[in-house]
Amino acid sequence: MAKKAALETLKTASLEWTIVYNGFFLDYFGTPEVKSYMDDVAFFIDVANDAASIPGSGEVPVVFTHTFDVARFVAALLEHPNWRPESYIIGDKITFNDLVRLAEEIKGNVFTVVYDSVEDLKANKMTELPSHHEVYKFYPKEILHSFLVPFGLECERGQANLNPIHTLNDDFPDIKPASAREILERGWGKK
Repeated sequence: MAKKAALETLKTASLEWTIVYNGFFLDYFGTPEVKSYMDDVAFFIDVANDAASIPGSGEVPVVFTHTFDVARFVAALLEHPNWRPESYIIGDKITFNDLVRLAEEIKGNVFTVVYDSVEDLKANKMTELPSHHEVYKFYPKEILHSFLVPFGLECERGQANLNPIHTLNDDFPDIKPASAREILERGWGKK
């Protein structure tokens, strides 16, 4: 609701603006080894504990981008002469199932994987991950689930499968965003 109101206000403003869409942050799958300023919270895939609670089928592609790559694209955009109303950044596009397979390959472990059905998600039910119990000290269960459940539904509905006509990747081809494999290898690969 607030985002829609902000967008309507921007449309009437005389300043130049753009909305940046970058998908899901990759940081969550590489921390704590991969530098990030995001909270270390497992979203659907708990790499540290070899577990996953996948929303829906896990077969819908999702765009994932590391926050440092978002920063590099936005910094480059600030110097760009023209901004589109919507600016898209595609770090990597992969399904949750493929992300789990990558994590299993890199760690050399088989994950425990549970699929939360769309019906369960609509009923505000989701499978807890092992690391969530520690997170509840900072984000109570109800708060964490109030964010994760709708986000999981959005992913299963394809809303994180960004398919823009034009991306900032096109404008700035010298910026090479990290892939899911790179982040997982940096975070969990054999040292």
